[in-house]
Parts: sequence; C-alpha cells; structure tokens
Amino acid sequence: MHKFRNDNRKMFHGGNGSNGGKFFVNNKSSLILAVGFIISTFILGSFFVSAKSEQSIRVVGQGVKTVNSDVAKWNINISRATGIANKIDGPVLIQKDLKKIKKYLMDNGIKEQDILVEPVNSYANYGNNGIVGYNFNQRIEARSSDINLIDKLALDTESMARNDIYLENSYIEYFISNLADIKAEMLALATVDAKARAVEIAKSSGNKVCGLISARSGVFQIRKPLTTDVADYGIYNTSSKEKEIAVTVTATFKIK
Repeated sequence: MHKFRNDNRKMFHGGNGSNGGKFFVNNKSSLILAVGFIISTFILGSFFVSAKSEQSIRVVGQGVKTVNSDVAKWNINISRATGIANKIDGPVLIQKDLKKIKKYLMDNGIKEQDILVEPVNSYANYGNNGIVGYNFNQRIEARSSDINLIDKLALDTESMARNDIYLENSYIEYFISNLADIKAEMLALATVDAKARAVEIAKSSGNKVCGLISARSGVFQIRKPLTTDVADYGIYNTSSKEKEIAVTVTATFKIK
C-alpha cells in the first residue's frame, strides 16, 4: 500500500524536478489553449448567429389596379329664405320642395328606401341692424347601383324645371361596394410584387429567397386615374367613376 502511493506520487511529479517543471508548463499551455479555444468558439459562434440573423432582405412592393365604381350617391341640397315676419313659411316651403324631389326621383326609377332625408336646418341672416331673416336647408341623398340612372337624373335640368325643381347645390359621389375584397386582393398583388423584387435582388448576390418573415401594409390611395396624389392617411376620391387603387407592402424575406 505504501509503495503504491509512492509510485503514484512519482508518476505525478514526473521523476526529477526538471521534468516535473516541464510537465507543469505543458499543463499551463494546455489550459491556455483550452481557454483560447472556448473564447474563439464563443466569438465565432456569436458571429455565426449575427450573420445568420442578417440573412434577410427587405423590399417594398406595390399593387395598382383600376376599378370602376358600382354605386352612386346624388347629394341634393334644398334651401329657402324668409323674412322675419314670414319665418313660419320656411319649413312649409322646404316640405313642398322635398315632395317634388322625391316624386321626381321615384317616378324615374329610384326606390323610396334609397332616398335618405336629413332634418331641416335653419339659421338667421344678419344685417346692419341685427336679424333680417332666416335660411332653411335640407339635405337629401339618392342612392343607386345604376350609376347611369343617377347621372341622367342629376344632369336633366330641363325635366327638373318642368317639375318646378330648382336646386341650389347638388353633386354626385361614386363608391365601390366590395372595397374590402378589393383591398385584400391588392395586398396580395403588392406582396407578390415585393417577392419578385426580392428574388431579383437576391439573385444578383447569388442568394435565393426562401420564405416570408414579415409584411407591413401601407395606406390605400384610391384616386383618379392618371394622377399621382398621395396622402399619409390615404385617399378616397369619390368624384370619379373610374378609380385607381394603389397600396404598398413592406416585406422582409429570408434568403440563403
């Protein structure tokens, strides 16, 4: 037992003092190399993760489409003015005008449920010595999916005159009834465009697009065709029957 411990101790010390010292230096060198290897591995590993996270490309795609409106709204404003003494005549005259207009619309194909009537508004007219009279206004909307019919009725001033109808102010607005579906389609088009751009950019550097990481939509610009109008909050032009719908998608793709 005692001899066995002595042998072990000699093997550990490596014989004489010089050999033992050499063995100690080798161990120290090994330790330094091991620590260096660990640090190098950590650094290389960090670089690899960083490089891997940078293997993506961000592009902006655009979807543009021309769409025809399928709903029209004729906004009509009727107005009557009275003096102070006959103020009570204002609402009566407005009511007569309303009946004429509703009859004109219904006789020409507009359904009663598609005619919306707002309450009468009134305000005083002032002169140098105070109130000199009153104005009475009422707004009417006539809606239809028959855009040509709305256009015809709104522009036929001769027929309105024969029916004793004289409008102070009126205008037509045009809308798209299935806009939500079209917006979804436009987002898909913009995303496809973004991917096509990403593929071309990645190809130039010898990479391939292999998946969508994220996508963010811009606002919709619904404008007159052949215009470049844009707004940070979006546009919805209602004065034109034909509309150009544009939207952008900022997409990030994974590449390898």
